[in-house]
Amino acid sequence: MRKIACSIVALALLVPADAEAQRRGNMYRYNAYSFSPYAGVLMDAFDAEPDGSNLGWIAGFRAGYTESERTNFHLNLGYAQTGDVAPRPLVGDPVIVDNQWVLLTAGGDFALVPGNTSVALGVDLGVGWLRTRPVQPEAGSGRQTWSAHDVVAPALIVRHQFTPRAGVYVSAQDYIFDLLNGSAQHSPAFTFGLTIR
Repeated sequence: MRKIACSIVALALLVPADAEAQRRGNMYRYNAYSFSPYAGVLMDAFDAEPDGSNLGWIAGFRAGYTESERTNFHLNLGYAQTGDVAPRPLVGDPVIVDNQWVLLTAGGDFALVPGNTSVALGVDLGVGWLRTRPVQPEAGSGRQTWSAHDVVAPALIVRHQFTPRAGVYVSAQDYIFDLLNGSAQHSPAFTFGLTIR
């Protein structure tokens, strides 16, 4: 009889405490929507590399939605630019140009290791628009046009959440252009970003 009474008292103390913990967890649960600006470097596969480098910069933002502790979805808008050198002409100096990218992708990621510090694998699908623009207007002639390229971008992402509303992340992505037409071009990117909820 004493054991039964002790069990009832223990349940009476533990169940309300567990319910209170759940209530507090729901009360302080972070906003599921997020805004994430980022910046980093991109190794442009479309850079002709006569200058010996295909390294440029990339920046943008992601609008995200957290479905669960492990699953995130997002829409990404990015801009990238690499300095390039056109092939040397027979007469005169080579033309200095910029490769400009506008990237629009959507995707998601799954946390292999969830928590305040998490490790996730993700993938984005979308399109990238490329324009090669002379740095000096007089160096080029005519209007520069944009060309569209399909893109698939697998990623490895490490996140750390400082508070329910703010965190940081680093990602390593491989922007694979023109995969659908059989001439895949790989452009790795490494970025650092801030997540605001």
